[in-house]
Amino acid sequence: MSASQPSSVQLAHVAREHYVNGKSRVEIANETGLSRFKVGRMLDEAVSRGIIRFEIVSTPGVDLDLSMELKNRYGLDHAIAVDVPFDSDAAAQAALGTSAASFIDELVGPEDILGLTSGRTLNAMAREIRGLPCRVVVQLAGVAGPIQESGLEVIRRLASFPDVQPWPIYASLVMSDAQTARGVLRQPGVTAAVEMFDEVTVALCAIGSWDPPNSLMMMNPAITDQDRARLLRRGVVAEIAATLVTDSGEVVHDLDERCVAVTDEQLRSIQSRIAIAGGPTKTRAIRAVLTARLLTGLVTDSYTASRLLGG
Repeated sequence: MSASQPSSVQLAHVAREHYVNGKSRVEIANETGLSRFKVGRMLDEAVSRGIIRFEIVSTPGVDLDLSMELKNRYGLDHAIAVDVPFDSDAAAQAALGTSAASFIDELVGPEDILGLTSGRTLNAMAREIRGLPCRVVVQLAGVAGPIQESGLEVIRRLASFPDVQPWPIYASLVMSDAQTARGVLRQPGVTAAVEMFDEVTVALCAIGSWDPPNSLMMMNPAITDQDRARLLRRGVVAEIAATLVTDSGEVVHDLDERCVAVTDEQLRSIQSRIAIAGGPTKTRAIRAVLTARLLTGLVTDSYTASRLLGG
């Protein structure tokens, strides 16, 4: 070894001071009498000689590359692609519920007001959550399907945590006509929840698919066969809360006056809007909602992520 070539001990010392003890290159230079450029070259050499080894630790069960591709492709603030054993709706629902629960502290802060819609995946998430970072939860849409799968059930589960204030909606998502919906919206309990919509800072939402059919809203008894046929002719392929969306991202407002839910304008005003959805029958619907730019984040499965990326 030449006199000018640093020893492995010197390289290890500089590496430890920089990466372990957090000292800057200037600080190390001042302490050792070396120039900061020499310190930089020593750090590079320590990497090339294997003295410094980097380990990137990702969250188990998350495909980091797919997550970043999704984030960049759709301009999202958050994107998580969860590994699943099978490409099925059931596998996606179970995995996404568990994963969303494990990420709840990253998605929601203590000062946030959390809004939630209905959905089987959101119920799976609520069953897995062991603690809620925030103290206020708001139901963003009325009951769309069976009570055990409704937003009301999600709110009930989360309200069981200490000091959590719930704002539930004890009403159906869709009414038979606009007059009935207006009457429901005048009820004090519903009014109180609806008035909280503008206070919500984080929304966790399910996505329903109309083509192929996998939607609790679509099967709501207040939506007639004629309604469904007309909306499908209009090109509706998805819904989020009660906002109906086409493949091109157009929002269809035909049912707005009959719904008890956050509007698309109110949804867009929420700072963080994250969908938890995946599976083969939901891919088209998720893409439509992304195209409509209704989301700032997405938690999905790796198979669906690949399809959304065109793979």
